[in-house]
Amino acid sequence: MQGSYIDVHDNENVYLNVDKAEVKVQDAIVPETAPAIPEELVERLRPIFYNNEEDVRIFLKETGGMRDSAITDLVNRWVADSRISNYANSRKGDLWAILHEAGIYTSTRQNWNRRVK
Repeated sequence: MQGSYIDVHDNENVYLNVDKAEVKVQDAIVPETAPAIPEELVERLRPIFYNNEEDVRIFLKETGGMRDSAITDLVNRWVADSRISNYANSRKGDLWAILHEAGIYTSTRQNWNRRVK
């Protein structure tokens, strides 16, 4: 490892073994709760998730910070598991539009349609 920083985010315990070096540990500020999910976004997505609000919230939490390719992989798994509707290809158009508008999925619709089965 080189450099002056170590990325240890989301680790409850971190163990370091350092020889002949100075180690400084500063208190980290960790948010008590995740950012609130906008209710309007949940309501727009709910029909695509078979009206299962809990699945919408789980999906939004899981996709937070995900790369676009990982999001489309997740969508494909959830369609296969019947957690996202395939009715009238809603996952191809409506879902992309909502996620894109919310800034969750930033790639083009063409990219989305190429990756979502």
